[in-house]
Amino acid sequence: MNLNYLLNKDEFTKEEIVYLLELGNYDDTKILNQKAQKIREKYCGNEIHLRGIIEFSNYCKQDCTYCGLRKSNKVVKRYRMSKVEILEAAKAIYDSGIKTIVLQSGEDFHYSGNDIAEVISEIKKLFYVAITLSLG
Repeated sequence: MNLNYLLNKDEFTKEEIVYLLELGNYDDTKILNQKAQKIREKYCGNEIHLRGIIEFSNYCKQDCTYCGLRKSNKVVKRYRMSKVEILEAAKAIYDSGIKTIVLQSGEDFHYSGNDIAEVISEIKKLFYVAITLSLG
């Protein structure tokens, strides 16, 4: 690949990005990062977007070694939030001006799909927010 040609482009293929990153040359990756910043600003603006995270359960059936929620971690104090507690947390997030709520938990089958859907529906009914799920 022609390095000069690549560094003067405004758009890259995945293969071209991987190639530039693998070069390991600070100046080239610096240019690539500057181009990425310009593209991000073009499509997303130059703003910070806050998200309010509600970790409503820290139980998890998995045992991923990188994660503090893993089932074999005997040190962590386990908890599960009720629907009312989740809605109270959502209200606090909304009242603080944050417009995206992340509902997060370990892989906890205590909550059914219907339970999660009800919580989402109730939050959407009460507050004008986006909701992201991170469930296990």
